[in-house]
Amino acid sequence: MALSSLLVIAGGVFAPSSARLSIEQRAYGETRSSYVDTVEFDSDRWVIKDPKSRVETHLGRKSLYLTGGYAVLKDVVFEDGVIEVDIAAPNLPSFMGFLFRFENEDDYETAYFRPHKSGLEDAVQYTPSFNGSAAWQLYTGKGFTATVDIPKEQWLHARIVISGLGGKVFFNNSDKPVLIIEDLKRGYSRGSVGLSGGANGGYFSNFTYKAEPQAERRESKPCPVAAGILPNWELSEAFNVDQRDPETIPSPSEMKAMKWQSVGVEPPGMVVINRYRRSSGAVPFFVNPSERTGKREGRKVVFARATVYSDRDQIRRMSFGYSDEATVFLNSKPVFTGRSAFRYRYPGSLGIMDVENDAVYLDLKKGRNEIVLGLADYFGGWGFICRIDDTRGVRIE
Repeated sequence: MALSSLLVIAGGVFAPSSARLSIEQRAYGETRSSYVDTVEFDSDRWVIKDPKSRVETHLGRKSLYLTGGYAVLKDVVFEDGVIEVDIAAPNLPSFMGFLFRFENEDDYETAYFRPHKSGLEDAVQYTPSFNGSAAWQLYTGKGFTATVDIPKEQWLHARIVISGLGGKVFFNNSDKPVLIIEDLKRGYSRGSVGLSGGANGGYFSNFTYKAEPQAERRESKPCPVAAGILPNWELSEAFNVDQRDPETIPSPSEMKAMKWQSVGVEPPGMVVINRYRRSSGAVPFFVNPSERTGKREGRKVVFARATVYSDRDQIRRMSFGYSDEATVFLNSKPVFTGRSAFRYRYPGSLGIMDVENDAVYLDLKKGRNEIVLGLADYFGGWGFICRIDDTRGVRIE
């Protein structure tokens, strides 16, 4: 389930008074010293935004209970370092996580546990949040999700180490990381640290952090993409669904009047709309199954367009994935519409985006062909990826 729909993420780092440094010093590396701090949960350093949170004794320890909210420390900037905490998960579906490089409630990095998915391939996950959406449906697999066994109703130690563009998550005092984060998707950012709980939440104890000197920064490399990937797109502004129907292509004059932004792709060749546009944050349809069909009021809609050239009239297969709803138009004519939201296609569907999710046969004409996508989001990530499977006679602009 989308972390951003279950809780509001936050964080912070706060140095003890004896070792407290200015935010500017820590942020810009003017000091090379490291420091460790343990902050009790009844300290006034915390800002806790969770109506059901409480500080109480659990399993013999003083602890903080979070569900559907967050706890954030004040007035500190963190880029690289270590965060540690003990967690105790309930025998119910729950989410318990670290927050780091937290800039605000919309933009942050998070790594979290799904105790109810203990032993499965996504029991632990890293995901970024852009513009208020944790895009977990887009970032999955190696470097993002991993398997770990999470016993319930007992204290277990969790640790995350962040350095540069990578990180490692350790669990239950193992020296071997359960998840290696290879590419932090918000780049070289800095912000706070904290804790979050979602669904039925859980208990936290013994929170500590250590801020380390900034790691050496390396230059970003161009995104390598597979043959046939459409790499260059223009993205419209976002509209409310009552303003624009994603299944209806705007008229030529409406298209001309729109504000278009050139956007590129990132591995494995996808456009992450969340980077550029704010999603609606609408309640997922499965909360109210009667809304499974229809226009789902409250959603946001964008249009994306790309151009391909064909040396003759021919039919070519385009594979594509999307989150969560898409209509494909070729030369202004609709050729596909579908939805792939969380639990939409079948009860256990996660709505994970993959280029192999769907396909459509494009009836290309000789010369210039315009592909337009109408895209709407539910929650959990807003994006798409398209690939021409056989590029013979096709030039991708």
